[in-house]
Amino acid sequence: MSISLDQAYQIFMADRETSCADKTLIYYRENLTGFFTYVSECFNRPVSEISCDEVTRELFRNYICYLRKRPKFQNHPFLEPSQELLSSTSIRTYARSIKVFANFCKDNEYCDDFTYKVKLPKDDSGEIIPLYQSEVQQIDKLFNLKTEFGLRNWCIVHLMLDAGLRSSEVINLRFCDLMFDKNIIQVYKSKGSKTRLVILCPRLKVNLMKYCVIHRKYTALSPMSYVFLQMRQQEAINSNVIKQLFARIKKKSGIDRLHPHLCRHTFATSYIKGGGNIEMLRLLLGHTDYKVTRVYLHLAQQSSLLHEDIYQLDPVFFKCYQQHKILLRPCGTFSAGA
Repeated sequence: MSISLDQAYQIFMADRETSCADKTLIYYRENLTGFFTYVSECFNRPVSEISCDEVTRELFRNYICYLRKRPKFQNHPFLEPSQELLSSTSIRTYARSIKVFANFCKDNEYCDDFTYKVKLPKDDSGEIIPLYQSEVQQIDKLFNLKTEFGLRNWCIVHLMLDAGLRSSEVINLRFCDLMFDKNIIQVYKSKGSKTRLVILCPRLKVNLMKYCVIHRKYTALSPMSYVFLQMRQQEAINSNVIKQLFARIKKKSGIDRLHPHLCRHTFATSYIKGGGNIEMLRLLLGHTDYKVTRVYLHLAQQSSLLHEDIYQLDPVFFKCYQQHKILLRPCGTFSAGA
């Protein structure tokens, strides 16, 4: 079946909308638009007039070469282009969305997979170094737990560090997801629209309860209300709040490698190093594929070999393994109001 690139894109995005989060849809939209702009310039025609089967491996290979020569922040709405070129990791990220689109076109017989066997630059993101025990102590000293602002920020950081939540999952956390009586947090319809349950350790439970009771008076609010609010607008926090929070922590602590996802990396590495089961970790992190989870085996082995004093999780994660084994199984049909 011969259809235009634009038609294939519209069908692809409609298919993704049934299962992908808004953030993922934006990722596909932005990266595919960049590729289509390049293709359109190569053919000197709009994508509505370019057939899918006109896109070849050579064209995709040339696009990768074009990206390797492109400055950082080119066409960025706010930032000036940098003298640095795009990193290999960024190029691989852009290419991944195109490979998914190409496979979709192949599966639907619109064209052959034009990304097949095209080599990509090697990942240059470097080794992940989890947070050390001393570094977490240094970060914690920045928060005044007697204030709403300090307690809120401590809880945001430790939900990633002591429960393995993604920043988007912290943003979307609701009161009905905090099961204080069961020492469980429900992560409702996160990446891939999957719902999972994670263990709520004692210290995190106490501080979350304090924030909810003292500063949010949550029992008088709808169970569907978001847990964390911006301090000025009194609206739910967003990704910019998380970015600004970690930028401040990074500057004040001097931990240059700090970013939100490093807390999740630290949680996973610490879990394996402490003797946790990799299947249990997969469930706690909400991974579908073991390939992603296995990365933390390497990180844990490396930290043990180098005798690194990485942050230690609460012993409850290891004492309560059997107790929580059934509770933490995949729960795609879990009720939002449970």
